[in-house]
Order: sequence, then structure tokens, then C-alpha cells
Amino acid sequence: MVVLKIIFFPITLLWWGIVQISCLFKRVYIGMFLRKTTISNIDALTGEQFEDIAKLMFEYAGYKVVKTAQSGDYGADLVLTKKSKIVVQAKLYYKHGVGNHSVQEVVSAIKYYSADFACVITNWKFTPNAITLANVHKVILIDREEVIKFLLDVKNRTKKSVIFNLDKVYRLSVLQG
Repeated sequence: MVVLKIIFFPITLLWWGIVQISCLFKRVYIGMFLRKTTISNIDALTGEQFEDIAKLMFEYAGYKVVKTAQSGDYGADLVLTKKSKIVVQAKLYYKHGVGNHSVQEVVSAIKYYSADFACVITNWKFTPNAITLANVHKVILIDREEVIKFLLDVKNRTKKSVIFNLDKVYRLSVLQG
């Protein structure tokens, strides 16, 4: 038994090191990609490509991200975990606001995915009705300005954007009532 421990401990340690290094390389690669990304690039994407960019954004911010199926996603495009479990609806719009339907979808996804809370991310803006409904259900809304702030954070290597602090923003919204 001791011989097995002597043999497998270094192998386990080596495997752990390889995983850590691969995660570091992935984060560096994502950072390099996002530093070249602009809001104009994002505006030119398809809806599915925007989901992929949102996935990269959240991964760069330190979340473990799972992309849901394209159809039958029960209102969530991404499921994030860090300190909390968060469901995300990604909406690529141009020239008109994201309505309360997106907020309704992601609110229903909270229960289905056993999430702690939800957010909706878009490259554009939210309608007043969507903002009101999101406030009622404590859904975090990430609009065009926040996406731009995030891209600047990546370029400047800072962490001021809401995307880096979803747990904190959610707790503040709950405390404010």
C-alpha cells in the first residue's frame, strides 16, 4: 500500500500541475483575444457567437462556465459557478432594447438550474419594463456600457466591471431591498 502511495503521489502532483498550467494558458489566450475585441466586433456577431463571447468573458472573470443546449435551454444560455451558481441569458440586439421577456426567461431558469440568481447580458440596452422586472426579481442586467467597461478592464488589466463582481452586486441588490 505504501508503495502505491509513493508511486501515485508524484503522478497526481504532476497531473495537478499540468491542469493548472493549462488553465493559466487558457486564461492568457482568452485575455489576448478579448484585448483585440471591440464593441463593434461584438455588434457584428450572430446570437450564438455572442453567447460564445459572453462565455469567454465570464471565463476570463474567473467563473467556471457551462454553455447550455441551443434549444430547450429553459431560459439560460450559460450557467456560471464561482461562489454562487448563476444563470445567464445572452441577447444580441441592435437598435432596440432588450425587453422583459428575456428577464422572465432567466427568472424561470433560476429554479430549473437550481441557481442562486440570474443575469442578462446584451450588447445593447434594456427597456424600462425589463429594468423594472429585473429589479423586482434581483436579476443583474449587463448592458452595452458594462460590456465596454469589461473590455477596457481586460485591456487595462483591472477588475472594475460588474462582470468580475456578480456575487457582490447581487448581495448589494438584495440588501437594498
